[in-house]
Order: sequence, then structure tokens, then C-alpha cells
Amino acid sequence: MKENQLVHKHEETLFIICVITTCLAALYLLISIVGVFIFLAFALLSLFSHVISMSHIQLNGVRLRETQFPDLYEKVVHLSTKMELKNIPEVYILESGGLLNAFATKVLAISGKNMVVLYSDFVDIADESPDFDIDYIIAHELAHLKRNHITKSIFVSLAMWIPFLGTSYLRMAEYTCDRMAAFYTEKPQNAINGLLILAAGRRLYNKVNLNDFLEQYNEKKGFFATLTELLSTHPPIPKRIHEIESFMNADNQPTVTLVSKTKQVVFIIVLVFFLLPGLFIGLTVGTAFVISKLDFLSGLADPYSYEEEYNYEDEPLMQSIVDNDQETVEQLLEDGSDPNTINEFGESALMVAIMNEKLDIVPMLLEYGADPNHQDDYGWTPLMSAVVAGDLESGKLLLESGADPTLQDTDGLSAMDYANDYDNQEFIQLLDSYINDPSMF
Repeated sequence: MKENQLVHKHEETLFIICVITTCLAALYLLISIVGVFIFLAFALLSLFSHVISMSHIQLNGVRLRETQFPDLYEKVVHLSTKMELKNIPEVYILESGGLLNAFATKVLAISGKNMVVLYSDFVDIADESPDFDIDYIIAHELAHLKRNHITKSIFVSLAMWIPFLGTSYLRMAEYTCDRMAAFYTEKPQNAINGLLILAAGRRLYNKVNLNDFLEQYNEKKGFFATLTELLSTHPPIPKRIHEIESFMNADNQPTVTLVSKTKQVVFIIVLVFFLLPGLFIGLTVGTAFVISKLDFLSGLADPYSYEEEYNYEDEPLMQSIVDNDQETVEQLLEDGSDPNTINEFGESALMVAIMNEKLDIVPMLLEYGADPNHQDDYGWTPLMSAVVAGDLESGKLLLESGADPTLQDTDGLSAMDYANDYDNQEFIQLLDSYINDPSMF
């Protein structure tokens, strides 16, 4: 059988898609200075972490040699030769605290030595169990090296950030290695037993009812079961057993036929890539539209901002000031309108004129008796309004009319405090001269 017949039919296609995705993502990162630093920092950190991890294994694991576990080493040499690997990889046994696992790697990911790590409990089980041989585990990891999956993982790394894409490629790679291991060891049942150990453990694997275990997969058809499978880097164990049986049996008939979950997969992909983003965009746009219509944020940055236009239909003087209708303002004042009329916030006509930058109306109001020391509901004075508006001329008029620069609002701040906050040096000098010379009040 040719090697390409052992490779899962979707592995190469998904690898190409992942490489293209990674290249596009890397290009996107590299076009910005920040992206370049993020990319390099992530790459260097990953490389450093990997090298340290490999060094730990080489220092603490037991390396197989002709003089160190020779029988096990002979299995590695035999399978490596049979699988036509160019070099015999370094194989280490590592105590794992009960974990059942093995993995293939490279010391420097691309150009370093090939390594296989066998967790000690797998080796123990093989020694103790007459119906399980560790050949399958070794062959599976050698298949990763033969297929160059460790090096390829560098070229698909950024695709792992795309939901379902990178993990789908990794699952296909696992199927390929299962097939190769079963084929080269010529022991499909041993491969199945190895997977059952991962499912039920060292003492119960040979008591598992295989039919019931495979049917168990068919019973789980829900949304979250399918989502979990799509997000996993390894296929569910029942599917891996099913693939080995289908591939190795002469009639391609597995013990149990597993149900297809294509409909659930399509639904989840549409949900994640289309419906949820569409819903999020719709909610964002809708919320922004509602806020803009209801004007929720108007004036929040500065409670004394007059960017909002008020309607003073019941207050002709106020409305005339906002409209900058000087003739009407003067006529109303001549007719007896109160120059100290206030709005719903306790703001006087003088304050409204200053904050709306109606500078020609300010002296008119003062002339008709507007109080330069009136304080609104927040303790705000016309002089404070002039400071915030940066209206130095109105500030001078207010001080000449008797405005007190030492008055404080409800926050305990005076006009001088606001001048300092806004770093208005001209106002600071003006107010300082009046504060230091009370005779000027």
C-alpha cells in the first residue's frame, strides 16, 4: 500500500487552507509595527518555552538505547526502519504521575532532533497486559514524524485562532497516524486496545463492550456534543476506533456504523461565522441608533456644556438669548423682564448668555441688574462659566460688576480652581489680581 493511501483524505486539503490562513494572518500582523513586535514576542516565547521543556525531558527522562531497555529500543528501530524514517529518533520514558499519553516532537521544532516521549504508565501496561503491545503507541508517534506534523504545526499556528479550522486539520492528522500505526504494526486490534486504554484505563479497557461504546457516540447528537468535537484537537475515541476498523477490515465494515453529524456541523458553522456576528453587529448598530435618537450621552462629559439646544418657549428672555436676538433681549429688559430669571437647573440668564457665547448680551444683562454672583443648583457662578468658556472679556466685565472670584460650587471649587484646571494663564493672572487686591471688588 502506498503512503498516500494511508493519509486521511481531508488532511492535505485542510493543511493547505491552514497554511494560507496563517500566511494571511502573519501578513496582517506584519504590516503594523505593533503587530511585528507581537508576532516576534509570541514566536520567541514559544520557542524558548519549547526548548526548556525539551531540555527537561532530556535531562530527566530515560533514553532508550541498545543498553537501556534494549527490547523496547529494538521495537523503535524496527518500526522506524519499516516506516522508512531517515533517522532513528531519540525516545524517552518519562514518569507521568498516572497520565496515559505519548507524543512526538523536535528539539527546535523545525531543524532539531526528532524525539518521542512515552509516558511510563503506557510502558507498564504493555508489560503487564498480554493483549496490548506498545507497538501501536510507538508507531503512532513515529507516524507524526514521518508525516512531518511537528514542522507543519509551525505553518498552521495562526490558523488555530480560527474556530474549527486548525483543530480540524489536527484531527485529520490523528486519523492518519492511527491508520499508519495500525498498518505498519499489522495489529489493528492492538491499536483499538490502545485507544480503549485511553477511554477506560489500564484495568478496565479489556472489559469494555465495544459495540455499546461505539453506539454511545450515536446517542450524543446534541449541539454541545458536536461543538466539543469541532473544538477538539483529537477525534472522539469511538470515531478513531471506527476509522481503524473501516480502514483495516477487508470488507471495510466496522463493528458499528456511526451516525453522520453533518447537519449539526453546518448549523454550528453558520451560527458561529454568520448568525452570531450578524446579531452582534445588529445589536451594536441598533444600540448606537437608539442612543443617538434619545441623546442619552448629551452633556455627560460636562454638565455645564450647552451643546444641547434648550427650548425656552415659556421664558422669552432665555429664548431670545439663545437665539442671539439682541433687540428682543433689550426690549424685554426695558419692558421689565427680570434679568435674573433662572431655568430649571437654577442657571441665570447671565450664565446662559456666557455659556452660549452671546458676548454682546452679557454687558446688556449686567447693565439691567443681572446678579454676577448668582449660583445655580450646583453652586456654579457666571464667573465660573466665563472661565470654562475661556471668555476673558466677560470675566473682566463680571469682576468689574462685583463678581466674587472666591465663591465655591458644591464640589468646593472656585473660579480660580477651574482656571488652574484649564491652565488658562490669562484668567489665572486676572483672578489673582482681584483676589490679592480686595479693593477691586
